[in-house]
Amino acid sequence: MKIYLAVDILDGRVVQGYKGQRNIYKPLDWGLARSVIPCEYLKEMRPKNVYIADLNRIEGRGDNNEAILACGILKDTIDCAVINRGSKTPEARMTDPSGRYADWADRLEYVISSETCRGRQSEFDFEFFSIVIKEGLAYPTGEAPDKVFKECTGWDFKGGVVMNLSSVGAEDGMGGLDIEAIRRAYPRPKILLYGGGVNSTDDLMRLKNAGYDGAIIATSVHKGRVPIELLRAGEI
Repeated sequence: MKIYLAVDILDGRVVQGYKGQRNIYKPLDWGLARSVIPCEYLKEMRPKNVYIADLNRIEGRGDNNEAILACGILKDTIDCAVINRGSKTPEARMTDPSGRYADWADRLEYVISSETCRGRQSEFDFEFFSIVIKEGLAYPTGEAPDKVFKECTGWDFKGGVVMNLSSVGAEDGMGGLDIEAIRRAYPRPKILLYGGGVNSTDDLMRLKNAGYDGAIIATSVHKGRVPIELLRAGEI
């Protein structure tokens, strides 16, 4: 199972996520990295895989294109980069006008999230779709997550993402979500990633044993509950 470093970017800086309450997000200046500038932060953390969220764009308040493109300096050390840019409708992918990091921009794998989508998620030509979970239910429909993922099995995506927003940064062991039921509802060979409240190597092993293909983590690494060596190896 792959390990992804969650990189939430707001106003050009890496911030600590907490339960999707973005009005209280602050720069992640207390963790293992000294810098909160995205490219410098990644140089210090040295992850193999990253999951980037452009919070400005998700909130409809500008974008972090320049900061994200600058991370292209690390293109030779990052194997996989997944990005949620808060897309609302099918649209062109981010490009690098300077051409300096064009190959990095071309490698980014895009996510269409249920939080921001204003059309049919199934119609997006992206690599991943994401179903946001709030208080145990899929957002915005309020349905059981396993029911929603079962309905997604016919979608033409590389894979899906379970984004348990209520557990992001909460250190709550995934908040009691029935991750096994969701995986059964969206079975292999479909790829499925999970993010939110992964608090220990035991949580990682639970995800792996349930058949998930990737875990998105941050707080547990910064607090030493998941060894940074796992993040740098990129898998468990």
